[in-house]
Amino acid sequence: MSVPAWTIEEWPLREQSDELLSELHAARAPLHAEATPDDPRRPLADEIRAARSLPVLEDGVRCVARDAAGGIAGYAWCGWEQLAGWDHVLSVDIAVLPDWRRRGLGRLLLDRSASIAERRGLRLVMGRSRESVSSGAAFARRFGAEVAMVGRENRQDLRSVNRDMLDRWTADGPVRAPGYRLLFVAGRTPPDLIARVAAVFNVMNTAPRENLDVSDTPVTPDLVRQYEDAIVAAGDEMWAYYAIENCSGRFVGLTNVTIRHGESDRVHVGDTGVEPAHRGYALGKWLKAAMTQRILTDLPDVCWVITHNAGSNDAMLAINSQLGFCTSAVFVTWQIATDRLRAELAAAPAAADRRSQ
Repeated sequence: MSVPAWTIEEWPLREQSDELLSELHAARAPLHAEATPDDPRRPLADEIRAARSLPVLEDGVRCVARDAAGGIAGYAWCGWEQLAGWDHVLSVDIAVLPDWRRRGLGRLLLDRSASIAERRGLRLVMGRSRESVSSGAAFARRFGAEVAMVGRENRQDLRSVNRDMLDRWTADGPVRAPGYRLLFVAGRTPPDLIARVAAVFNVMNTAPRENLDVSDTPVTPDLVRQYEDAIVAAGDEMWAYYAIENCSGRFVGLTNVTIRHGESDRVHVGDTGVEPAHRGYALGKWLKAAMTQRILTDLPDVCWVITHNAGSNDAMLAINSQLGFCTSAVFVTWQIATDRLRAELAAAPAAADRRSQ
């Protein structure tokens, strides 16, 4: 079989046209059917709004591979962040459409991604595979990437949630944690709270990172505002509960969700955490129960609450399990040093890649 002559386009993420985004949305239909056949697709209009609403600190390039007839055969999404702890990483998502696999296109897109990392001076390339699509892990191993983290997507079915348990957890909250209270915030954080909200977000630096080659990210009020502005610009809504220590007024725990109005049957959990010095009072249970009850009351069409957890985050997984969350997908994050990836690409004949992608 002859190797096709691919054409590779590079599009800055902030300069993708509506026409290109529409074309990519259509081209991804078989990939969605392969990975998540039971989930609805995100509407095109929502995808376009999200692409136009990147936080200021995020940027990247999308490489689009076209066949001889001009159709999309695959793509590589390459992103980077001006974010302490992560500013050495190129995040890569490579996809090849089923009809064009085992012809070397995956390797070609990976080579282009490595070149982007080199141009940007990024020393680490990171990507993710889904356990149910085995070709992704095989491709990562083929080029020497190592497992950095194993994570789970967990889903809670609100149609069968134990409401009596939620009532107990919320009633027990002030009993088990008498020196604390909860505060609910919908939408952008009020100016008088932003400093305390930014401070409590730093608790997420204590979440398990397993073998990820990244470090802590100091969260500032400006960083919180950037992410909030991006969510609002995309047409989405955010809710948060905060645990407050009464004697000091400090925010010591949080849980938040994003509501995408193009996905009326689900909400997406962002961050949940409690500062180490304030653990042992069941604040995590209180926060999660309060948010679940809020969703049940105010968003009656929502069936699913979707969250992602590191596979080693035993404490959070235990709470989620009691709430009825079940694992719906397993993801593996892979990483490789940019210089090692370049060496692996040079050593691997292009034809060998046809076995894995």
